[in-house]
Amino acid sequence: MNVQLLIDRLVFGAKLLMTDRALKYFPPDFTIRRPLLSMLDKHMRRGDECYLALFRWECPDSYLDTWKSVLPRLREETRRLLRELGSQLWEEKDLIGMDQYGPQEFVVLIRGDRPSEDEFIPADLFRRLDHLRHCLELGPDAGGQPEYRKHLKLTGTYVPLKLQGSEGGTTAERLEEAYQFALALATKQVTPQVIAARKQLDQILQDCNISVLAQPIMNLNNGDVFGWEILTRGPVASVFHLPDELFRFASQSKQLSKLEFMVVKFALEEIASRQIREPVFLNVTAVTLSHPLFLSHVLQCLEKHPPLSPAQIVFEITERHEVEDFKAMTETLDRFRRHGFRFAVDDMGAGYSSLQWVGELAPELIKIDRSVIQFVDRFAVKMSLLRAIVTAAREMSCEVVAEGVEREEEADVLFRLNVGMGQGYYFAKPNVLLRENEREAFQETKQRIQNRRDQVAS
Repeated sequence: MNVQLLIDRLVFGAKLLMTDRALKYFPPDFTIRRPLLSMLDKHMRRGDECYLALFRWECPDSYLDTWKSVLPRLREETRRLLRELGSQLWEEKDLIGMDQYGPQEFVVLIRGDRPSEDEFIPADLFRRLDHLRHCLELGPDAGGQPEYRKHLKLTGTYVPLKLQGSEGGTTAERLEEAYQFALALATKQVTPQVIAARKQLDQILQDCNISVLAQPIMNLNNGDVFGWEILTRGPVASVFHLPDELFRFASQSKQLSKLEFMVVKFALEEIASRQIREPVFLNVTAVTLSHPLFLSHVLQCLEKHPPLSPAQIVFEITERHEVEDFKAMTETLDRFRRHGFRFAVDDMGAGYSSLQWVGELAPELIKIDRSVIQFVDRFAVKMSLLRAIVTAAREMSCEVVAEGVEREEEADVLFRLNVGMGQGYYFAKPNVLLRENEREAFQETKQRIQNRRDQVAS
């Protein structure tokens, strides 16, 4: 018998004797048992809240010739990083398992908290998963980001195992349903679930069933509230409750501008009713910003609320990769600026180049993506990226807002680098807009900012 064949059979036999727990990370292909499914079934039988995260590598057509040659290395790096980072972000008992479902698709199963009544995925779990996605996309720290990774994009889609309509199915059926739904969302497939979700989105838009929250943007020099970012929420307990899926699916369904027109109307009504005086940040895609009726729509909304003015509105431009004609976009921004509106480049450092945007369109503000800020004190590559963005912004006279600040150590880095503004759970969670006489809690936040800044300076 061939020696290598004998070794392979012995290794396979040894693995058959291993427990499911010992095989929870990328188990071999068994024909007689599925370790991950067995582990998941135990959690589901106990009534645990379980979630599926799908991470999928995407490659542009222009890079397909090289894609096959880099795929083996990419797979090995992704597996290793998933295990390393997963153990840092979750306790062993909460990581149910990991597996590779296809040449470019990786699944992580996690036990998490029960979502609150206004959540689809628990906010803390969502933030950790998004941090994991960004770290995977950046790749290993040592030696900087490999050249081939700069051509690739890693999408992350997160769904609960208990999807609507899945009650009563077996664990295997629920796992398959959750995976297929996540894959359909990531790849824009048309499946029965996606068709049902499209009908739900149509009903949301028909009923205007959205709401807006706000998260304060803090001045890191004096601790005052600088402004507010308006955040959109879909119906409670719906896959569209979180804005990521709501806007992504609206874009896939060719209803993005309709949704964004509605959000602006609701947001300005809320801002006026709360008598907000600080700047307000409204997210808008480049596609909607270029819509021939969008400027007149915003101006008409402002006319209904005389205390508000265009100078108070900062548009955060998202989905910049969709813009190919910079000259046309510059002309669009100039039309808005003539009325007094300002602009921020959103998601700076989030995986695709923003420097051309900043150079060509000269935004008044730059918002550094939360993926750069999360654990910036622990990752040298993130620290270098943050320092480079802050330096470039100063040279171009742009104000800087750091998003996703959740830990004191992250805030301390911002103080050391003299970043002007910060936003995130460390300062305040998203909530309803607060009138000026309702902000007693912000006095404590202001004092904390001043104290930490003084300590870092000393």
